[in-house]
Amino acid sequence: MSVQKIIRQHLTSASLTFLCLVGAAVWLYVIYAGRRAHDPEEIVKKHFVFYPEYSHGVWREEKCANVASEECRNITYTIPVRGCGPVTLAWRVFSGEDIDASWTYNGATPRVDENAYALYGVLSEDSRLIESPALGKPVPQSCQLK
Repeated sequence: MSVQKIIRQHLTSASLTFLCLVGAAVWLYVIYAGRRAHDPEEIVKKHFVFYPEYSHGVWREEKCANVASEECRNITYTIPVRGCGPVTLAWRVFSGEDIDASWTYNGATPRVDENAYALYGVLSEDSRLIESPALGKPVPQSCQLK
C-alpha cells in the first residue's frame, strides 16, 4: 500500500467520524430544545421580555395548589423595584405536549401600577415586541400601586 493511499484512508475515516459526531450533537440539541420548549419558565420567557435593569431577578417554579393537572406550574419572577422593594410577578402555566401551552399572567405582588414602570415588554403571537407604556419615562420616586 502506498503512503498516499494510507493518508487518504485516514482522512476518510477522520471525516466520517467527525460527521457522525456532528450529527449526534445536532440530534442532542434537537432533543434538548424540544424538552426546553415545554419548560414552564421558558414558556413565560417566550412571551415576556424584561428590560435590562429588571433582567436579573430570581425565577421560581412550584406545583399549582388545588389543581388536579400535574402539568400546572406556578412561575414567579422577583425583581427589586425602586420605591417598592421586591416585586413578584406571577404566572400559571399548563405545560404539556403542546409547545404553545396555555398560561395566564396573575399580576404583581404588591399590586404595582405596571404602566408606571418599564419592567417588561410582551411578545405578541407574531413575535412583535409590544413595549411598556412607561418605556423612556423616569422611574417614579415612590411606589405606584394600583
